[in-house]
Amino acid sequence: MITKKAEYAIIILAELASHSEDTVLTSREIAASRSIPVNLVIQLMPLLHEAGWTTGTRGPSGGIKLAVDPESITLRQVIEKVDGTIGITRCLFSSKPCGNKSHCSLRDIWLKAQKRMLSVLEDASIKDLAEALTGDR
Repeated sequence: MITKKAEYAIIILAELASHSEDTVLTSREIAASRSIPVNLVIQLMPLLHEAGWTTGTRGPSGGIKLAVDPESITLRQVIEKVDGTIGITRCLFSSKPCGNKSHCSLRDIWLKAQKRMLSVLEDASIKDLAEALTGDR
């Protein structure tokens, strides 16, 4: 399951990408603009920075901005950075072997659905979402 934190991380990156590349935003500005609790913006910033997607400066004129082209960041990358491996069902990734694994009629369907879901998340970039946000303004 994709968590709310992963959704917020995607929204934060899209918000940053929807501004010119030299624009810096504070955590409070991002939170207010996208109705995200400011404490969650603050919690997610180290992860986004660690991934190399954002850069920030402290101080009165400080803030956060994107460090890379938003087209290079996929939704899959962001979700996996925040939540870990994305799985449509636990049985595909469970460390405990399933007794029905060899003859489960659902397994092939789950595998096919997993591949398609990951493909959609890989094809969608932060730039795509930023363009949609810019249209909302």
